Amino acid sequence: MRLPLFTISVLFMSFITQGQSKLEKELQEKFWSNTAAQIKAMDIPEKWNEESAVILKDHRYIQYINSGKVVYFKSNKHQLIKIQDQASLEGFSEISLSKDSKISFGWTTTSRKETTIGIRIIKSDGSISLVDIEKEEVEEDDKRKIAIPNLEIGDIIDIYIQTDRKERDYDGLDVYAAIETTIKDNYPILDYRIAVEVENDFFLNMNTYNGAPAVKEEETERSATKMYVVEAQNVDKLETSRWYYPLVEEPSVKLQVAFARKRSNEYAAEIFKGEDGERKASVDKTDVLDYFDRKFNRAYSYSAKEVIAYIKKGKFKSKAEKLQAGLEYIRFNKNTRFFEPIFAYQADIVAGTPRSKCYDLYFGIYEYDAQVVNDLRAISEEFNIDYDIVLVQPRYDGKLDDLLIKGNARVGLKFNTQPELYFFDFNENMTLERFPEQLEGAEAYIGSVVKKKNISSITRTTLNSSTASQNVYQEIIDLSLTDDKKGFEMDRELSATGHFESEYIFSWIHWTDFLEEDYETYKDQEHFYECGSKKELQRYAEQFTALEEKKVEEFRERREKAAKSEWEDAKVSDYSTEVIETGRYGDNSPLKVKETMTLKDGYIKKAGKNLIIEIGKFIGGQVELDEKERERSVDIYLDHAKTYVYEIKLEIPEGYTVKGLDALNSSVDNVTGNFITTAVMDGNMLKVKTIKTYKNNYLKSEQWNDMALWLDAAFAFNQAKVLLEKK
Repeated sequence: MRLPLFTISVLFMSFITQGQSKLEKELQEKFWSNTAAQIKAMDIPEKWNEESAVILKDHRYIQYINSGKVVYFKSNKHQLIKIQDQASLEGFSEISLSKDSKISFGWTTTSRKETTIGIRIIKSDGSISLVDIEKEEVEEDDKRKIAIPNLEIGDIIDIYIQTDRKERDYDGLDVYAAIETTIKDNYPILDYRIAVEVENDFFLNMNTYNGAPAVKEEETERSATKMYVVEAQNVDKLETSRWYYPLVEEPSVKLQVAFARKRSNEYAAEIFKGEDGERKASVDKTDVLDYFDRKFNRAYSYSAKEVIAYIKKGKFKSKAEKLQAGLEYIRFNKNTRFFEPIFAYQADIVAGTPRSKCYDLYFGIYEYDAQVVNDLRAISEEFNIDYDIVLVQPRYDGKLDDLLIKGNARVGLKFNTQPELYFFDFNENMTLERFPEQLEGAEAYIGSVVKKKNISSITRTTLNSSTASQNVYQEIIDLSLTDDKKGFEMDRELSATGHFESEYIFSWIHWTDFLEEDYETYKDQEHFYECGSKKELQRYAEQFTALEEKKVEEFRERREKAAKSEWEDAKVSDYSTEVIETGRYGDNSPLKVKETMTLKDGYIKKAGKNLIIEIGKFIGGQVELDEKERERSVDIYLDHAKTYVYEIKLEIPEGYTVKGLDALNSSVDNVTGNFITTAVMDGNMLKVKTIKTYKNNYLKSEQWNDMALWLDAAFAFNQAKVLLEKK
């Protein structure tokens, strides 16, 4: 999504020149050639009269030039913005940026001498006020702020920013950060233009999408360069929505530039390569096959010999079991087992070079997913497991036909076992049971592997999407009133499966929890503190135990802080947490933790002798749709299909009866999802269960009203209360 001007300006303004230089004068003559009268005469469509602000002009220019061992980069941006109400007046009255910021709209600035900014204000009466950048800039903490003084409704901000940079070429290869942006902004745009000029020995990938104007070529002043331009007029503002992918729905531009001095440099360039100086506008199967050939050489079995031997010694029957066992072995032996010495080294428990016999306990951690990919391919070839190579663009980046930026391509392995298994992400909790949620339902290129290396063909397919029953977040909550009836004693069990497990595993469990489980699984593996001299063994073990205890307590404190934030309307005390299952071993085993705490002075009120319980608050926050969101014209993009289940058991104190039970029973269910609630009394226990289901990860805009029905029902239940009436 494109950002409003003051945000983009923040990104551009890494450094600002001091004083009035020759360059500044030249830039002012270039960008400020129009008079105030000419600018004020710009015709704004009547339909934009009620908009908060209107961008009268949004022009960008980027140039890449090569000269011997030096690459010259120039970029500039010129905007005119008319302030039309108090909201935009406040928004544009100050520019704020990080003091150490170096990234600016897809490129980097590294010196005050490289970036120049100019700001002037066209007042309603036609006068012009120049902003003194040096005078108006202040530093507060880690922020640099530049005020735009005396700004008024009706004023027009005229701002330019230019970066001039040169980089010495050391390795013969430069791949510049991609630019992917919608043409629309948070304010309507009268005149939009983006131009890219490249010398003939640069590679350029550039195209437009979703109805944006086509890229056109324009003449340049240099015979050795070409310039490509996108222009648009009278662009309506970006209507942002929740569950929305702007690059899929809105007119947009994508581009990336690379420079490779030699053919050997071209081979390594992370860009879909076209012809020198020519614009490459699309990617086809030939490009994908070339990418596969460059990225995937023959798998080397040497690095995988240990895991292959482990699988052969085990009692793994199916091919899927062998692969899963292999990944879990790699996950521990090439990743998590090094957590202990890494943390010990950072805490100065160990220092210097370990004894040679202990070397393998300190070194050998895998750092790249390519290392895991190699070992999994070697395992597949050893045990005759059929596999394919997959290239897919995440759903939020657009359709597969719109793939242009190589960095957007996700590459992984698909194992043709029962069930199908996938590998994409390398981390301490990696699994083959699912692939990243943003790839579900996306189109993909499949490269079929034959004879251990060669890809026989490239086909297209659509990756499967997980179901709501595979991604379940559940809380089982036991509540009893405190003795003073001003709060609750709460025990709750939280569990997560599927993508929810990936989402919560880093915050619910500590590395000591899964390491304990890992060492229990691989009993023959040493801890780093079990190798060394007797003196070292004693010192390492004692100090590392103290370090673990400290880290565990810090984690518990973070969990308690998170609980206080979650239950912010009450006072949280007596907090504790424990891990029941990590979910890291076994087929689709859940992540499960338990928490206990006391909630005081919240979610319960006295009404005379009676008590009012805010029972709906115990199902967590719910989506509240405002009136603006009731109308929707863009499709709905969810992370994944999913189910939320809450089971609440409230012990009713002796001498009270429950009123309002019927209001807690409801059901809204349609093709898009549901919200179903049940509430019953079982002895002195009120049992409430809610189920909310998002049945798909994608819906058409015309299904929005159906979805809103059960979203509204869930929000209404969140406000529900029950009365405990004193007998």
